[in-house]
Amino acid sequence: MVYRHFNFALIWRILLMIVIALSIGLLWGFNVGWDLLAVLIIAEIIVTYSFIRFLNQTHRKIHYFIQSVKNEDTSILFRDNGGSKVLNELHKSLNELNQIIQEKNIRNKMNERYFSEILFHIGTAVVVFNKNGFVINTNQAALDLFGLHTFTHLKQLAKTDENLPQIFEEIIHYNGKSAVMKKGSDTMQLSVRSSEIRLRDETVILATFQDIRGELESKELDSWLKLIKVLNHEIMNSLAPVTSIAQSLESAWQERTGMVPDRQIIDQTVNGLNVIGDRGEALMRFVESYRMFTRMPELNMTNISICAFFDRLSILASPLKEEHKVPVKFLHPETDFLVKMDEQLMIQVILNLVKNGIQALSGIANPMLQITSKSLTGNTAEIVVADNGCGIPESIKDEIFVPFFTTKTEGSGIGLSYSRQILRAHGGSISCRSNPGNTEFFVKW
Repeated sequence: MVYRHFNFALIWRILLMIVIALSIGLLWGFNVGWDLLAVLIIAEIIVTYSFIRFLNQTHRKIHYFIQSVKNEDTSILFRDNGGSKVLNELHKSLNELNQIIQEKNIRNKMNERYFSEILFHIGTAVVVFNKNGFVINTNQAALDLFGLHTFTHLKQLAKTDENLPQIFEEIIHYNGKSAVMKKGSDTMQLSVRSSEIRLRDETVILATFQDIRGELESKELDSWLKLIKVLNHEIMNSLAPVTSIAQSLESAWQERTGMVPDRQIIDQTVNGLNVIGDRGEALMRFVESYRMFTRMPELNMTNISICAFFDRLSILASPLKEEHKVPVKFLHPETDFLVKMDEQLMIQVILNLVKNGIQALSGIANPMLQITSKSLTGNTAEIVVADNGCGIPESIKDEIFVPFFTTKTEGSGIGLSYSRQILRAHGGSISCRSNPGNTEFFVKW
């Protein structure tokens, strides 16, 4: 056993002190052997001193080792031979413990270097700072983004943009949002992420910044191109027949100049004017749909019972169910709960998803559309609209929420994008997961 010799040395010293003490007591009690009594008292003193020295020697070795560890000095090495068996055992154990600490320190340094290299090479700007504004760690991407050579305190950011220190002070409120930074003549759109981390007795904040201006500009250009394409298609579809009919009517009346128009010319003119009126109304409806998309009404937020909300949705969806003969189930949660929303706008969102789901079930055997809800953590609600249709093709999954994108011949491409706009106004989101036979839209806020 590891401390067999230590235990043996400790026990025999204690037993020896007890035996001598008892002998002294007996001799003193019987009042005999004064010379022997003096010898035993001296022996007791010597054994006691040896016992204390033995313990102190062990304690000094352990104390020395602990102080070395506290000072991060793991280069010490105790001799585990040449001394007493007790000290050899102690030295061997301390050396083994020191070896374990050395290996852990080496692994920690390797991990630290590994993560430092990752931090240095990633393209996202990373800044770790404390509540006093002192920067604990950062990477090259952050230095390049903020135009700094060294970064030790948040006050340095004022040289780049006077608003940046304020953004860092309120970094938790920017989590998941975007911030605008001016760098010289450039204006950057930064995506901000942050989280608090507890390090020993200090709380630090890890923040990441990414310039998403290029992505936003690319999506904006893509949206404009889609808008122009849709506008061109709709306007040309409306104006082409109007122009053609107007030319035909003009030719017909020119040929009848000076003559009384017959019934055929009059009927042709009336029909042509009706077509022109229909196309004009269609164009007006088209323009009105885009006006609705660009003008988000002010939110009227109230606390609504989710079960009562589902009851109203079920009534409003009844005409769609009867028209398309598709079973639509609104499943109430097991426990009712209140959720804050603009009820009218949220009804538009869910009914639009229900309508899309019903259309996706066209030609499907045993169609089923199901709407469920649940309360999530942090006063967050989720409504799921699921159907068993053929699913959304992979090629367009990433485009269904892009404004003006549509696969329908009579669609305007604003339904899902307008729904996303409503959810963003609620501080929520709308997402989709689709596979053949199962498509789900998740509405969270």
